[in-house]
Amino acid sequence: MTQTLSVFQSLWAMEDLPWRAATPWTLEESIQRAAAAGFAGVAIDTYSRDDIPPAPRIAPALRAAGLRVSVTVFVTESRPLADGLAYAQEVGAELVVVCGQVFPDEVNDAARLVRSWLKEAAEAGMPLHLETHRYTLTNDLGFTARLVREVPELALSLDLSHYVVGNELPDSDDARVEGLIETLLWHGASVQGRVATREQVQVPLEFAQHRPAVQRFRRWWSAAFRSWRERSANDADCVFLCELGPAPYPITGPDGRELSDRWREALLLKSWAEELFVAAEES
Repeated sequence: MTQTLSVFQSLWAMEDLPWRAATPWTLEESIQRAAAAGFAGVAIDTYSRDDIPPAPRIAPALRAAGLRVSVTVFVTESRPLADGLAYAQEVGAELVVVCGQVFPDEVNDAARLVRSWLKEAAEAGMPLHLETHRYTLTNDLGFTARLVREVPELALSLDLSHYVVGNELPDSDDARVEGLIETLLWHGASVQGRVATREQVQVPLEFAQHRPAVQRFRRWWSAAFRSWRERSANDADCVFLCELGPAPYPITGPDGRELSDRWREALLLKSWAEELFVAAEES
């Protein structure tokens, strides 16, 4: 038995595609495109209740396309985790990724809250990863590093782009930053793909000026895969989620149009993840 990588595509990241077309793909067309491109599954984002695809509509489409599914749940004071878990079960999800939009001041309080989420998800029979995301309880890099030391069983969904722009990390290598990132990598259970600079959360991947940022993220993803391989069972599967969001995430021109093709870039991210995962085994 061998460890495997499953690359998922975010359905949120399929919004307003294809690039510069007059008519965007429908939900069903997006699902079909993801399947045809060789993605193992898709992620459903539940940030807004108004935008959640109804389970009776999306679940059959996913089954017909042969795609697996994860659900990203934004937990707030008024939107409990139970709602997201119920929806995940309705659509046949195998994983729930939580963005916790609650803000304990102390790490101990955050640890108690996170442990309650882990317990609730376990009782529902659903694996849970906590996402590193801006304006959530994992907003600060140092606070999150202390949190995983307090809750060593916590599995993270690593989206490091949020730290680069949200914490305005230095462009050059910084010992403090690299130490904190390494702490998080050792708790990474899944990885999310996006490249950021300290001033922009999502930059075009093939522009020459962004090459240093691309190299930095490829290095971090490689380290995340190496860590994951060392900690995981021989038959474990790692999910890498391509999550290049629609406007206002990407850079746009004066006409409001995006400067690069997110679908092309999603396929590029997919190929990078597959390349780096294999290289991590060889190293």
